[in-house]
Amino acid sequence: MIRLKLFSLLLLLGFTACSPSKETADTLVINANVYTVDSAFSKATAFAIKDGRFIAVGSDQEIQDKYEAAELFDAEGKTIVPGLIDAHCHFYGLGLNQEVVDLTGTKSYQEVLDRVKAFQEERAADFIRGRGWDQNDWEVKEFPTSEELDALFPDTPVALERVDGHAYLVNSTALEMAGIGPGTEVPGGEVVKEGGKPTGVLVDGPMALVDALMPKPDKETMVRALKAAEKLSFDYGLTTVNDAGLDRAVIE
Repeated sequence: MIRLKLFSLLLLLGFTACSPSKETADTLVINANVYTVDSAFSKATAFAIKDGRFIAVGSDQEIQDKYEAAELFDAEGKTIVPGLIDAHCHFYGLGLNQEVVDLTGTKSYQEVLDRVKAFQEERAADFIRGRGWDQNDWEVKEFPTSEELDALFPDTPVALERVDGHAYLVNSTALEMAGIGPGTEVPGGEVVKEGGKPTGVLVDGPMALVDALMPKPDKETMVRALKAAEKLSFDYGLTTVNDAGLDRAVIE
């Protein structure tokens, strides 16, 4: 009887020794719709990740038979694709846009003013900048004027860029600093006026006079902008980008 038990134990140990051990991964993803984008544009349902890298792609059974991991993620049929590549973008500009008031999607001039006020209460900027307003999205589809900005920010220059980048709305402080008055005429653009006085809207050419006043980003701002752009890119699945033009200072 003892010999029989010993034989059974040895037989069990033999089978165990012959069974292939699984390789270790950090994460297994299963039940996915994976586009590999290989030469055959094949699809898979699972993959294994280790040290931040893909180590295997295949079917659920293939991956689970070969690998074990502390984390098993069920994608519930969702689509997974390789990281996207943007071959022409303005990566640094995207980051700098996070340093200004986001005015996209505003439905009225009052909403623009509210966003600028909230931004300034948080940032206390020496020069308030914003981008994204479009009067065509407002009930009153007309260019705004600087009167309300002057009331809110009588001493701080403000420049709010239109969504297309071809116009600024600035307050009187910015106009004065830029030397723009009733007699100012700039080739290649327009200082919009009412009753002979600037309204605060500058189209194309005169915008350069305000641009010259804006403080240049310091190194801390550059780094913060680049990190903000990186986060936004990752959020949208972009893992590689090619910036269409960078200054040497930004690259360094």
